[in-house]
Amino acid sequence: MYPRSAPGKSRHFYHVSDDTGRHCSNGGESETHERAVARAEVALHQQFGKSADVETEVDVDVSEVPTPVTERRADVLATFDDWNPYFGEGLAVEVQHSHENKNVQQVTHDYLAAGFSVVWIRAGTILLDTFDYDTISGEFERDDGAGYSQRTSKSHRHTNCQSLLYDGEHAWERVPPYAHPRGQDDLVTYDICAGQDCELRRVHEPDGSYTYTASDEYGPDFPLKALKNAIIREYDRDPFSKWAGSQYHSAQVEKLLATRPEIERCWGPKGIHEWGRRETLWTNHSDQPLIELRECMYCPVRIVTNHRGRSGHSTFCLYGREPDIDWDDVYFQASPPECDHYLYDEDAIEDYCPKCGATMEAPDTTLRDHTSWIPP
Repeated sequence: MYPRSAPGKSRHFYHVSDDTGRHCSNGGESETHERAVARAEVALHQQFGKSADVETEVDVDVSEVPTPVTERRADVLATFDDWNPYFGEGLAVEVQHSHENKNVQQVTHDYLAAGFSVVWIRAGTILLDTFDYDTISGEFERDDGAGYSQRTSKSHRHTNCQSLLYDGEHAWERVPPYAHPRGQDDLVTYDICAGQDCELRRVHEPDGSYTYTASDEYGPDFPLKALKNAIIREYDRDPFSKWAGSQYHSAQVEKLLATRPEIERCWGPKGIHEWGRRETLWTNHSDQPLIELRECMYCPVRIVTNHRGRSGHSTFCLYGREPDIDWDDVYFQASPPECDHYLYDEDAIEDYCPKCGATMEAPDTTLRDHTSWIPP
């Protein structure tokens, strides 16, 4: 691959054959792919040469896009001098070849999210004698075409993340640092998308920005079965692993740590509470527990659990002391559908749930007093 420049055109790179007949492969790409890229470059030059820079093998910055990579390399890219009402910042042509394994859906999402349009064309189509810009334009005009423009396509429609697809945003949840296996001196603050099939993570940088990754290198290193005693389920009929698989298809440990309200820090061996002895405070007409009191196996914290709503939206409230049994009837009938968190104020004299406002009188100690042994 060699640099070249021409009047009115930015400096770029091109492929040539050497004296021995060997071709620059650009990481294994075939001669067929290279010839197709060259013809696509000519077609874009003929169409946009006066209003755009047309280059091959151009890195498009997608660092601001929630995606595991910071750049996408376009086979051919026309970058417009001004915003194009149909194509946006530019038009990328991706040449599909039998030896390539690009994730078309994810790459399309990244181009669109970065302000570019993209079209996917097979190398064999480009190498036909009839190929010209009309072939590229036709992909955008057909209902089933492989052209995706800024005017007619939305980036979040090209993703395997249901949250991004339907809500336009990843379902970010914080993975608790106290479950981090590397100790207090090496904590990495990061979030994971709680979507069923999404494994994207965003790492918090010191300047307030994010970097995105699909790697689990920052996550807890204990197995899924280690969470069995930390999770409170309404019914325990299914094996824990089967139940966890029905909740999340991938990255189950991280997503359960990030989304389950009953998980909090503890001096126990896993850094989180593990719930042992339980006491039923309220049953239904079939004598099944609706409200339960459980104790942590390693510290003096207790948890009151309300199973009267949907099991996935139960109410959890943490306490550093034994709650008044008579209190549960008043609290849980107040507004249980509005309370699905165990939130508490460590500095308050009384334990309370800020979401629903229910309070309980307490002695002149706070939850912080009961948990002073926990490292800051």
